[in-house]
Amino acid sequence: MTEQPLTRTPDYDRRLGRLEGIAEQFVEQSRQTNTRLDNIEQTIAEQGRELRREISVLTRWLVGMQVASLVALGTLILLRLP
Repeated sequence: MTEQPLTRTPDYDRRLGRLEGIAEQFVEQSRQTNTRLDNIEQTIAEQGRELRREISVLTRWLVGMQVASLVALGTLILLRLP
């Protein structure tokens, strides 16, 4: 039995070229997806910092209001004492 040499047919070359094109598209889509994910992560981190800042401001405001209320209540009680 003699082996026949493998020859590249035009159909083989066409299919190989098509597969290479598809692979390049996947690589480009992967890069774009990674860029989008990086942007999303950055946005989430920024919003998290802003939210912590806002919560901190609201907490200080709330504590200030509670202290002011306690001072006002204490003043009223002291004024009503005989």
